[in-house]
Amino acid sequence: MEKDVLPSPTLKKRENLKQRAYLNSLTSILDFAVTQVTGFIVSPFIVSSLGSSMYGVWQMLGQMTGYAKIADTRATQVLKWTVAKKKDVADEEELRSDVTSAFFITLFIIPLVLIAGGIVSWYAPLITKAEPQYYNLIRITCSLLMLSLVITKLFDLYESVLRGMNLSFKRMGLRAGIVAFGGGLKVLVLTLGYGLIGLSAVQVVITLVIGISYYLVVRKHISWFGFGRTSLSKIRSFSKVSGWYLADNGANLLLSNSDKILLGIVASPVVVTYYTLTQFLPFAFQGLINRVVMGIIPGVGKLLGLEEFAKVRKVTSTINSMTFLLTTASGVAIILLNQSFLKIWVGDGLFAGTTANLLIMVMIMQDTFIKHDAYIISATLDLKHKVLLTLFSGVIFILIGYFMADRFGIAGLCLSMIAGKLILHLGQQKILYQKLGYGSRAGTRIVKIRSLIVSLLLLAIAAYLSTILKPLSLVQMAGLAPLAFVAPLCIFYWIGMQKEERNELLELMSSIKFLKLNKEE
Repeated sequence: MEKDVLPSPTLKKRENLKQRAYLNSLTSILDFAVTQVTGFIVSPFIVSSLGSSMYGVWQMLGQMTGYAKIADTRATQVLKWTVAKKKDVADEEELRSDVTSAFFITLFIIPLVLIAGGIVSWYAPLITKAEPQYYNLIRITCSLLMLSLVITKLFDLYESVLRGMNLSFKRMGLRAGIVAFGGGLKVLVLTLGYGLIGLSAVQVVITLVIGISYYLVVRKHISWFGFGRTSLSKIRSFSKVSGWYLADNGANLLLSNSDKILLGIVASPVVVTYYTLTQFLPFAFQGLINRVVMGIIPGVGKLLGLEEFAKVRKVTSTINSMTFLLTTASGVAIILLNQSFLKIWVGDGLFAGTTANLLIMVMIMQDTFIKHDAYIISATLDLKHKVLLTLFSGVIFILIGYFMADRFGIAGLCLSMIAGKLILHLGQQKILYQKLGYGSRAGTRIVKIRSLIVSLLLLAIAAYLSTILKPLSLVQMAGLAPLAFVAPLCIFYWIGMQKEERNELLELMSSIKFLKLNKEE
């Protein structure tokens, strides 16, 4: 049987960007849905096995692991966007040379990640305020999580090429199956009493198997993939762009990967547990929306490479309209049902409160828009201004958050995050306007203000209704959930969006063949 491979870039086969975006999004949504369902099933086992305090520690350790990425230049991210921009204009040897350059930079960075990981692991017990008898347990757990991070870095090369070639859909279902199997392993190790160390060991196994699966898919479907000749000057050039990804990564860690650690230090790991569990539904819906956009972005990278800015502007506008519509509808439903959901899921007394619930939803909606803008900016490979903005926003968040979280708890932390990220959001909008040649578009800002007002009003009404809504049973939640989602969806569609935005959204939906899963044209 003839091997199913991608034609070489020199053949320049016509690429259906909308259909590939749909397939990539479907793959990503499947992965995320299985991850969330697995987490939904496994999390109660973790909470009951570890207890509220140690579960909070587990969450803090997961966030602290990310700090080892400060030593990571994200060369594979540069490779992804480079491949996305070059795949239709460069020959195979040049693409292989780019792969080799990214590989050498990754090899150089791994020892630095290990050193950073060792430092974080050693001080992890102090940061989590653990009792002395748990010091070794927490250090071993954190070290295993760091090992998982290193394995991820080694296999990122293959995932980046697959994403850059706009072929993520070629691995449809693989990652989802592995994650589901890993969830079963986590329940098993908890049942056997292995606790934190067992959970972290399973994470290492999952990461390794996922990495091997990416390698096999790339070898099968991308005929040109391999290592080519490179030069010191090209590696240096690659590392300069990677250096900005390193700075961007560090700034993002400060802004977006410090909330649980800060809350644990100022309050306690138990409060981190309330915060994390209340975030479960909001993050689940954010993840679904982000996966849709992530499937579209590699196609945007191609358009940027061809300098078709008018098309990029249209795609960006449609993404923003879709994001506002979906986050508002899901936000209303979550605010109404989250307390009942948590009571059924993990038991009573773990809900963060109505005010915190509303602010968490607003914070995550804001973060969704920031992430989508960041995807487009990253595709341009020009990160300098974004990095500086993110760093400044992160410093503002930490300074305000320390005092606000101490005084107002979770609500104070959320307000601090919203304030810090507002600076980043406005700054990224300005960068995009300049990069994509918007010029003066005051009308666009008016449309956004209209959408924002309608969205916040719907969320505020939902928060009020949640205070008078009695706890619901599972059957009652299942009956109310569709209405709680569809009603604000329709209201926002007709009141929060202008006619032009509705038409663009309908045009996108009508151009996608939803049942066409195998072919791209």
